[in-house]
Amino acid sequence: MGTLRGPPLYRDKHKPIGQTVSPLAETFRLLPNASLCFDIGHARQVDPTMSEATAILQFCRGRLGQIHISEVNSQSKHDALSFESVLAFRKVSHLIPEGVAVIVESRVTAEEVEEEIQDVSKALTYERLAVAGD
Repeated sequence: MGTLRGPPLYRDKHKPIGQTVSPLAETFRLLPNASLCFDIGHARQVDPTMSEATAILQFCRGRLGQIHISEVNSQSKHDALSFESVLAFRKVSHLIPEGVAVIVESRVTAEEVEEEIQDVSKALTYERLAVAGD
């Protein structure tokens, strides 16, 4: 589990900073000891293609302090993961270093916790697809 060094930076639809690499690069230049708290659900809310999430995770790989995970609905509320969010998160899961703390923010009942943990595990598991000729 990583230790947060300096103030964490968040990615959120309602915050004007941290949605692309460029402002993050400037922030990290000004705060060289800062780490990133990356909310993968908000990243998908801002960019469903996960292209910007890919760029941010590549740029900030050594600065990741925490990953926050949940489905984020149209009202920016945290919900249980959907099949679609699991697939989207798997696109970038290989960019998350092992040992980074994962905070599950999903709003679920006590009876749904085990299933949600299984879905989070699926979402953050990167399995390389076999390619012809491998």
